[in-house]
Amino acid sequence: MAEILPTFSAPASIARAADVLQENVILRAVRGVPQQRLVHISQSRTPDDPINVQRDAPFERVVRPGDKQGFIHLVTDHDGPALAESMERLPCTLHELGLSVSTGRVVDFRAEQWLRAEPAAGAVPLIYPAHFDNGVIRWPKANSKKPNAVLHNIDSASLLVPGGWYVLVRRFSAKEERRRVVAAVFDPQAIPCEAVGFENHLNYFHERRKPLEPALAWGLSVFLNSTPLDSYFRQFNGHTQVNATDLRSLRYPARKTLISLGERLNGTPRTTRHRRVGGNNPQEALMANKRSRRIREAQAILTALGLPAEQRNERAALTLLALLDLTPNQSWDAAGDPLRGVTPIMEFAARHYGKRWKPNTRETVRRFTLHQFEQAGLVVVNPDQPDRPTNSPKYCYQIDPRALAVIQKFGSQEWDNVLRRYLADTQTLAQRYAQMRDMRRIPLDLGPGVKIKLSPGGQNALVEKIINEFCPRFTPGAKPVYVGDTDKKWACFDPDYLLALGVNVEEHGKMPDVVVHFTDKNRLVLIEAVTSHGPVNPKRLTELRALFAESNAGLVFVTAFLNPRGLLKYINEIAWETEVWVADDADHMIHFNGERFLGPY
Repeated sequence: MAEILPTFSAPASIARAADVLQENVILRAVRGVPQQRLVHISQSRTPDDPINVQRDAPFERVVRPGDKQGFIHLVTDHDGPALAESMERLPCTLHELGLSVSTGRVVDFRAEQWLRAEPAAGAVPLIYPAHFDNGVIRWPKANSKKPNAVLHNIDSASLLVPGGWYVLVRRFSAKEERRRVVAAVFDPQAIPCEAVGFENHLNYFHERRKPLEPALAWGLSVFLNSTPLDSYFRQFNGHTQVNATDLRSLRYPARKTLISLGERLNGTPRTTRHRRVGGNNPQEALMANKRSRRIREAQAILTALGLPAEQRNERAALTLLALLDLTPNQSWDAAGDPLRGVTPIMEFAARHYGKRWKPNTRETVRRFTLHQFEQAGLVVVNPDQPDRPTNSPKYCYQIDPRALAVIQKFGSQEWDNVLRRYLADTQTLAQRYAQMRDMRRIPLDLGPGVKIKLSPGGQNALVEKIINEFCPRFTPGAKPVYVGDTDKKWACFDPDYLLALGVNVEEHGKMPDVVVHFTDKNRLVLIEAVTSHGPVNPKRLTELRALFAESNAGLVFVTAFLNPRGLLKYINEIAWETEVWVADDADHMIHFNGERFLGPY
């Protein structure tokens, strides 16, 4: 007889008491036993308490015959066997239902160049675990640390799935969370889209790579969120992950049962504690969809007009719609230009878009939306009385006539042309905040007939930006000496040129991602793409200085990032006296510890 010794019903308290970070299951078995019939399972609350639950289980109840995964089922209470038997008597496997479950395709750090913080033109929803809300998906999520959207283009298309009904399950949960299996329905009526991206921390159920039937999606979600399923799942899942393989190993109710369950509940999962958007009234659901679509369109307009991220959120979109006096049922060419103060703007959002802000939100709307709209030239302050005091109850805003003429063309064939002309005459607020400079941009000197072709994927997306964006700005006309490549050791390498500079490279593995010779100032610029091997930290700086110690050109060390989020992740590791460049703000570099302390340049 094998023995599992012991299991603990309060592992977190045990881990804290023992000052350990890792929990383990200790197995004891005898090798070579021809027939194993019973497994002894014991459980106690702490290592010092006497064992309070003991039972002998048939071996086939612990490891199911024919289970290719060989899951160990730990049934520690007397009700567990009955639960397991009832769950295993369910009639269908996932394959027999005609369904599949897959892991989300969007790995955010590999797709950073396509991610967007807020909904934008040309982008589709990107769903994270943070969008789960009591059995449904709420999107977009305001003030989220995670992106809300992903660009839909030829490069990102393989990461997306067609818009439609899906059931999503979180892949990770906290150890002491009430449920291990947490499911939610992606409802295309609430989130209309032609395609959608599911982040890698999610599993999604689909029907041969196509969306599910609505009733089937709701019924499947209810089953996955049920307490019996969760209790049974914990019998063989001993960690906090819920992998697609685990979900495939379950048995499910018949398809007609799931559909009947979804129809009977009318699309309201048992876990949902509040009424779904639009309720059960089709007219309310239609209006909710119109509101959601109009807000996303307003966000797309703000993005196109060059507003910074903080002024492209839902609050900014609703403020814009109020200043345009545009309801969900009107077309964009019906936009107007009424005079409105902060309180009337908030009242408009509540009356027409169901967004009821607290009274103390007035200052937030004023300081973080309207002030920036004014700076961007999007609105005019007190056009009827420019000298009106700030504390006047009649203080008001009006959309600028030039901006109104552009916005009225949104969605029409003229939109692109009028927008282009407007932006040509107006510096956007994002440009002003970024302090963009008119820099002399000269392409790299590749030599006659020399072309660099990088393989797709990996760090090459950032390497391409280094070559096409960084070098023309900061090392104009420089000679590329070495360019690394994801699929091969290098895309460009000129050892003779390096040797002429005093550098003899024998090990390509130690080379930075890009090396260029800035001939105007005789500097070797050594650039690391952070997506390959991390930043130029003190260890890497020491390695590069040793590798290029004999160089007769001055050395400059640069770490390149795709966006500010990556910089924040590594900021504590970056070595002093090195440079940082962020592709999203390509006109600027950050120098760690400049030559002048609090002195003007």
